[in-house]
Amino acid sequence: MRELTWDDFSDAAGRVYAVAAGDQRVDFTLDQIEQLPHSPRASGAFRLEFVGPLDPVLDQGIYPFSDDGDGFEIFIVPIAREPAGMRYEAVFF
Repeated sequence: MRELTWDDFSDAAGRVYAVAAGDQRVDFTLDQIEQLPHSPRASGAFRLEFVGPLDPVLDQGIYPFSDDGDGFEIFIVPIAREPAGMRYEAVFF
């Protein structure tokens, strides 16, 4: 699997990704993108925040994401329950 980079997400705010959670598929919307300074990561450090449905709430873990046929895996952590949905964070440092 290829390494994800800042360029993969820098202009993707608002994009909807299908996330496979067991036998279910849930849609996550990329809500926030932030570059992180001072990382030794060759492809740059960044953090993403996604908003998904309130049900089901996905546990912390690695999930397959897809967008227009492009698939990749992301480790996500649930960070907040909001009226608009459940918020998840992914950090690439």
